[in-house]
Amino acid sequence: MTMAASRGRPMVANYAFTLVLNRDPSDDELNDLFEAGCDDATFGTEAGGFSIAEFDREAETLADAIASAVRDVEKVPGFRAIRVADDDMLTLADIATRVGRSRESIRRYAIGERGGGGFPAPVNPTREGTQFYRWSEVAPWLRENMGMQIDLSYAALPMANLVLQVRWHKENVEHGSALTDLLAD
Repeated sequence: MTMAASRGRPMVANYAFTLVLNRDPSDDELNDLFEAGCDDATFGTEAGGFSIAEFDREAETLADAIASAVRDVEKVPGFRAIRVADDDMLTLADIATRVGRSRESIRRYAIGERGGGGFPAPVNPTREGTQFYRWSEVAPWLRENMGMQIDLSYAALPMANLVLQVRWHKENVEHGSALTDLLAD
């Protein structure tokens, strides 16, 4: 992320992120996407056959960059952003690697033997075997309780995914407004 400011203008930064799209664009549609404002994106196919758009976008915040990219993609008929690629789901070993601690140290935080308790619960607490945690929940806990210097700007990624999932599923949920109204609370 690089930042620049000019007199009287807000500070902007360059954010790199990847949107997963509902389908691959044709050559003509690539031109349409470029004209719609996606001139800062590279389109391709990820392993597994997922259509992606890798953005390198200037904005005030990562949330602004993602929102504007989604809007630009969706200006072209037939295209929809399904999600933002992120690595929010981690095992305790992944968390340990990310923060430069041992897996045992992180496990002890998770079970409350260290760190004062309150470590975020796993996403799948009743599942046998490997448990997964959300980095977007663990990182603030590590910062607040362990004094680790962790950048929290990434939190826009899982939030963007939640918003995109709501958009995708809202038509299939009876009286979904009961849930979307919770956002206003």
